Amino acid sequence: MSTQGWAGVVLAGGKSSRMGRDKALVESDGRTLLANAVGLLRPHVEELLIIGDPTMHQGTGPLVLADDTPGLGPLGGILTALRYAWNDRLIVLACDMPNVNSALFERLKSLYDEGHDAVVPQCDGRLEPLAAIYHRHCRGAFAAAIAEGELKMSMAVERVNARYVQVCPGEEGWPADLFRNINAPSDL
Repeated sequence: MSTQGWAGVVLAGGKSSRMGRDKALVESDGRTLLANAVGLLRPHVEELLIIGDPTMHQGTGPLVLADDTPGLGPLGGILTALRYAWNDRLIVLACDMPNVNSALFERLKSLYDEGHDAVVPQCDGRLEPLAAIYHRHCRGAFAAAIAEGELKMSMAVERVNARYVQVCPGEEGWPADLFRNINAPSDL
């Protein structure tokens, strides 16, 4: 599937209180979580951005941008990416989801159409908005959510014309740990 017209965005987050350090720089299987996410997205996009701390994450290859407004969580990071990406369509991946695979991005890209502002995996109504596609059209709705103090991604996604794709880990050939999230050393 073509990479033309697609940007990849890795949300590098920052220091995690439960992890005790920057999750993006934690190693899993010999690579940092950040390097893993960059490597996963690279074949699917023509442009790659990291939203994180430029002093901590520089040198990984892609352009590293700090959040326009720190402290707004993933929604703030996605809004920053929507502002600076050259391409209108963004594949977003949180770096702390090391088991997301290329098949997921191929499926989401194949289901993207101009009639939707986002393509978001969900399993029986539970969204996975940090391994999803967002169009630049989401910018206004996401900015409005932030202005109203709503920082939950699931609530922000409800403000846009999203296409929800049933992807349940452990079913239909998807790995059981597809959306496993690394939040503490015990998760490694």
